[in-house]
Amino acid sequence: MRNMPTFGVDTIRKFWSDVSARKQLAARDYEDFLIVMIPAFEGLLPLRDDQNVADLLFELANWHALAKLRLHTEVTLQIFRAATGHVTEAVRHFANTTCEEWTTLELAKETEARVRREERQGPGTVPDRERKVVRYNVPNTPKYHFMPDYPNSIEEIGTTDNGNTQVVGPNICSLMFHPLIVWLG
Repeated sequence: MRNMPTFGVDTIRKFWSDVSARKQLAARDYEDFLIVMIPAFEGLLPLRDDQNVADLLFELANWHALAKLRLHTEVTLQIFRAATGHVTEAVRHFANTTCEEWTTLELAKETEARVRREERQGPGTVPDRERKVVRYNVPNTPKYHFMPDYPNSIEEIGTTDNGNTQVVGPNICSLMFHPLIVWLG
């Protein structure tokens, strides 16, 4: 993905040399990955698995685009519900076919972190320094199971771009008990 050209001034930025080793990525980084992954992964796997990966990435990109809409209508919500069904089906198909064909191992940094954790647990234990097999676990996560609820929550409470998670400062408590505000209340 490092060889992917940039697009615009800040639409798609240049990728790092090792994307998988990055820490503390922002949401925009994941969005950029999703945009360029289909052409970057094309032809890397055998045809059947390549098609499954391309289908999954397309469905994820489509779902993400619909989730980012700031204004939904009845029609877009119907399309979003259908896209949610397609993406969950694509994830299950990917997990049951492609993931079963390939053995995936921990990254080197994951192995090092696991060894450090095991060494801290007790002086008598000898940690296994071999890279362990990692299973694709997305279908067993709460985030995956809540995906079908997202279109309904948009219909009930609106899109997520209009909320604010800003933490209120410590002065709000002093204002709540200010004599003038209590007297006016």
